[in-house]
Amino acid sequence: MTNEIPREWAQWLAGFEESQQAQGRSDKTRLAYGRELRLLIGVLLQRTPTLQPAAVTVNDLLQALANEAIVMTCRGTLRSPATLHRLKAAMQQFFAWAFQTGRLDENPATQVQTPRLYRKSPAFLSDTEVTRLRKVLQGRTGDVVQRDRLMLEVFLGTGIRLQELIDVNIEDVDLETKHLHIRSAKGGMPQVKFLHTRLRGLLRAYLKWRIRQGTEQCPALFISQRDTRISPRQVAYRLDYWLREAGIDKALTPHSLRHTFATRLYARTHDLLVVQRALGHRQIATTEIYTHLVDGALEEALERL
Repeated sequence: MTNEIPREWAQWLAGFEESQQAQGRSDKTRLAYGRELRLLIGVLLQRTPTLQPAAVTVNDLLQALANEAIVMTCRGTLRSPATLHRLKAAMQQFFAWAFQTGRLDENPATQVQTPRLYRKSPAFLSDTEVTRLRKVLQGRTGDVVQRDRLMLEVFLGTGIRLQELIDVNIEDVDLETKHLHIRSAKGGMPQVKFLHTRLRGLLRAYLKWRIRQGTEQCPALFISQRDTRISPRQVAYRLDYWLREAGIDKALTPHSLRHTFATRLYARTHDLLVVQRALGHRQIATTEIYTHLVDGALEEALERL
């Protein structure tokens, strides 16, 4: 199927892309939505070559979504539910944008039902496991230990993403205002994370050592033993190491620490809006999964009464 689309379709896509960028959508999301919409448009035009974007009906969309080019991959296997869900999300946002900007009198995508995607519960550390992990780090000394301890505490204390942690520079730490500035947040929108008392204490001690290592060649807060910015693989490796040292037999990634932060925050506040703000989620629906995690923990606790 050709990637070339008629001029009017291309103009609508360009306008939609600009609106997504203005809303702070990440490059990854915008590119994915663009690919899915081009696939959808290609299927629509394959069936009706002269179809204009303003003339699309709900029947056109339903037939396109049932087309083999949509439901199957180029290798002849079924597309995953997550991929199909993304295509439908792109479609609905595209036509919602067209309706809101006056390009459409009616939005044909509103009648296309998109079942809620089942989301697997993310892995996270329990409070007991967090205590064990902290205890094993507190019992060790050395520059690498100090760095690793702070990295893990920043994850657990702010809910920061892996790439955000790696991109943090020394100048992004403001102990006076109790803030950590995130300039590479998802969606391109800068964020500010609150630093609680214990985390500020660890940062204050770590910064004294870090500044002594020099900052001219590498301004990163977290550096490798080669004095370069630490890599995602190194962070994951160090987390695996400390989990083994703490006797925690779980398949966890650095992103699991973000889930741990969110789960523990919801357990203490029972306020989804607080968790949403802390994580920087655009939609509250993205945050709702943590209610199920905590409810599950409650059920387990009640079983032990």
